[in-house]
Amino acid sequence: MEKPRVVYFDILNILAALSVVFLHCNTRVHFFTDTLAWRQMLFVETFCYWAVPIFLMLSGATLMNYRERYSTPEFFKKRFLKTVIPFVIWTLISIVDTKVNVFKIGERAFINRFFGSGFESIYWFFIPLFAVYISIPVLSLLKDNRQILWYMAGGAFLLNSLGPTLFRYIGLQWNGSLSMLTVGGMLLFPILGYLFSVTDFSKKQRIIIYALGLFGAVLRYTVTYILSVRDGKTNRLMFDYNGFYSIFLACAVFTFFKYFPLCSKLAASKKAVKVLKAVSSCSFGVYLMHMIIYRKLDDFIPVNSWQWQLLVPFLIYAIALGITYIIKKIPVLRNIVP
Repeated sequence: MEKPRVVYFDILNILAALSVVFLHCNTRVHFFTDTLAWRQMLFVETFCYWAVPIFLMLSGATLMNYRERYSTPEFFKKRFLKTVIPFVIWTLISIVDTKVNVFKIGERAFINRFFGSGFESIYWFFIPLFAVYISIPVLSLLKDNRQILWYMAGGAFLLNSLGPTLFRYIGLQWNGSLSMLTVGGMLLFPILGYLFSVTDFSKKQRIIIYALGLFGAVLRYTVTYILSVRDGKTNRLMFDYNGFYSIFLACAVFTFFKYFPLCSKLAASKKAVKVLKAVSSCSFGVYLMHMIIYRKLDDFIPVNSWQWQLLVPFLIYAIALGITYIIKKIPVLRNIVP
């Protein structure tokens, strides 16, 4: 029998894609002005910050048990077709869209910019994603030993996240050699995604998780605002996806939708499951092309307007969703938006 679809995974995937668009339509938060518009952008930046961690958590939740479905060579083949090929193709598309003259920048510069996401900056996400995929075959061997995974997650949280952030706040320098080496980069999120997907939290535990998530978001907003006013420029102390505030928020969002009653109701409707599956399957395409659409709309709508910050993200998402849905119906092209 076909394995029942996990509806809250689809909902998280859809909302994360929309949140990414919101983040990129509010990037002027990085240029501080003590205005209502900047405070509004900081709100969006703060409360949509969970999107990238959630994508990685979903990777852990869905791939840690891949051995039950296919072999490791098949795993890498699937990941290559679903991510590496689109990364290459859409980077080339972005080069054409931004009218970069690749013949003037030299071979080495071209390779460096390509691999470093210099042609389309939002594609930086692919590199840590590839690192996660390379690590999954090892982590998957530990999926039934959750105590070890919780230990790894706890160690990474304390040594890679909480300690360095607190030291920076009080003006001290954290010795990076003291870290959880087995959970480097952004590997903590797929581990947490798997653990949170298979762990049944009590109501009391969920309340604590939600409180920590809200605390992390409010703390990040407040500290960033106060320090930015002090410095006269956007203070980036709390602009780190591995920061404890980011981890708290992502875990709270993941848990909320896991236990959200509406998700269970939607899961009981075959039509709803079908629609959510179709929309969720387009999320990667939305991510890949939304900056191209962004640049086209930029010619017609002022990027510093409230409409751009709060309404245009929905428009960009809708256009990207529609284009992706159509491309996925075309046999020759559907592989570029898998």
